Amino acid sequence: MAKLRLLILSAGTQVGQNVLTTLARRRRALELIATSSVAREPAIFDADTVYLVPPTAAEPDAFEHRLVDIIARESVDLVIPCRDDDVAFLSSLRGRRPDLAPRLLCGSAGAARVIADKWLSAEFCARHDLPFAPSIAEGGAYERAEFARRHGYPLVAKPRRGYASQDVYLISNDAQFERVLAREGWVVQKYLGDPRGVAEYLAELETGGIPLYHTFQGLKHSVQVLIAPDGSVAHVICTRNALVMRRSKWVEADREPASLEIGARCGRAFAAAGWRGPLNIQCQRAADGALLIHEFNGRFTGATVDRWLLGFDEVGPAIECFTGVRLDGEPASAPAALEVFESLVARGADPRNVEALVRDGVWRPSR
Repeated sequence: MAKLRLLILSAGTQVGQNVLTTLARRRRALELIATSSVAREPAIFDADTVYLVPPTAAEPDAFEHRLVDIIARESVDLVIPCRDDDVAFLSSLRGRRPDLAPRLLCGSAGAARVIADKWLSAEFCARHDLPFAPSIAEGGAYERAEFARRHGYPLVAKPRRGYASQDVYLISNDAQFERVLAREGWVVQKYLGDPRGVAEYLAELETGGIPLYHTFQGLKHSVQVLIAPDGSVAHVICTRNALVMRRSKWVEADREPASLEIGARCGRAFAAAGWRGPLNIQCQRAADGALLIHEFNGRFTGATVDRWLLGFDEVGPAIECFTGVRLDGEPASAPAALEVFESLVARGADPRNVEALVRDGVWRPSR
């Protein structure tokens, strides 16, 4: 029986490693092909074949030439993106190459832009009556003052296109608000959480100093939706998770009707807009208890393994929906809550493997 051939883009990333981990005990019927623009990433050599590729966003033409060649050369059945740049590129390729579209785990380029851009996400949700965090991306002194009056400080400032909470700031006064909106490509959102904790933290800085590590992320509601090729919502998986320490997380299944409803409604709206494949919806509760969306992702996430450990398989059903092949070895039932400890293990790629990948542009294990 021929093996199902999966191409995992950016396999060395955390998301790529999560995908590999959830498939680790289901490899017998799979051939896993990985790409990376960094030859020394240790995790990529867990795949059966590795291709060195140009950076997706920096060299899109060269990347496309390389990717299309790999798909043909390896007879790839499904391409799985693991970075936002991969999602944006594949969705664009999907429109230009309808012959490849059934093998790409993504939807339309227009829907991908809405998912990636937090201001476009806010506008999309307003049109579809979805509960997105109040947001502002431009405006003069009056608009800023009205937004701050309505929602109060602190407010959250972040790039319209960003991930992993990078370059996200809490702003606490009008001068900061003005400087943020003067930047190109930024958005300000209502702070979802109890503002008293931020006020207390700012008050203690003068006497206690600045801690080396701190976070205001709080309890996060993560909703993972799968939209099938026919546009139906195949599943909605909801979890709650909190960062306990720098290297551990507490995660539990979220069976609240509000979370499931947000997932189903978002799934239907994005399906109508042309999205297919994974859709991640990040939510938090505001101080008044309302559950609000603050961003989307069009891929699997860094919490994919957490959901897998809780007994929720999102990768297997996505593969089945898009290829028709059901993988053996579905995860067994798991506890309703768990604490995940992320250990930073020293691991390096074998220099001989790196050398071969750089020299040949492709690596396969010695037989």
